[in-house]
Amino acid sequence: MAVVLTPVLAAWFVWGPLGIISYLSGLCNWMWSYASLVYLLWVVPAAVLGFPVLVVYGALTWRWQRASARRSLAVWIILTGGFACPLGLGLAGLSSSPFDLYVRGFTTHMQRADVEAIRGWLGTLDPNAYMVGTFGISQKRFVGAELPPCIADLHPKWATVQPEEGGYLTVSLLWGGGFIGHWGIVVGPEEMPMPPAGRLGAGDRQFPLARGAYLWSGD
Repeated sequence: MAVVLTPVLAAWFVWGPLGIISYLSGLCNWMWSYASLVYLLWVVPAAVLGFPVLVVYGALTWRWQRASARRSLAVWIILTGGFACPLGLGLAGLSSSPFDLYVRGFTTHMQRADVEAIRGWLGTLDPNAYMVGTFGISQKRFVGAELPPCIADLHPKWATVQPEEGGYLTVSLLWGGGFIGHWGIVVGPEEMPMPPAGRLGAGDRQFPLARGAYLWSGD
């Protein structure tokens, strides 16, 4: 039993309920489940204040307490620690943020994406309709019925096709929202750089998906 509980408790104190829910939400790409975490944020200040108090109180009174009181105190320490400890580790740069954990889960979720089918659809588009010239990049956003099944089945907000400096097309699928951040995947030729030059902005992060495809996350 101890062998099972040790990693569970470690995950709880490192990532906490916010991180665990975020990862599971990304694993299923439940964006609104992730967004609902805002309703749990009010617990964090109380946990940050209460956790050290409970730990000190437990250390000073543990030997004199009854078994039932010990169990109750242990439960409260674990509950508050799940909110307080991940915050402290995150501020120290030792633990991932809930958004990063969502993207980790989303990375696993996107293994179901048929990259070859998306690349095949991209190959049916006429590159001459997209050009990089004096007036900048020409791109097109595909939504709803315009999306091919291999992309529509992934339920992105939209897909954008645009040319890159190497003379090839890429398609970018986007999820997310303004107050929770954005994330998506980019698919291009197998020999495409990871990512194309100038594609990622400041603060954006990338994760490899397949040859010529990667995931990204940002604000």
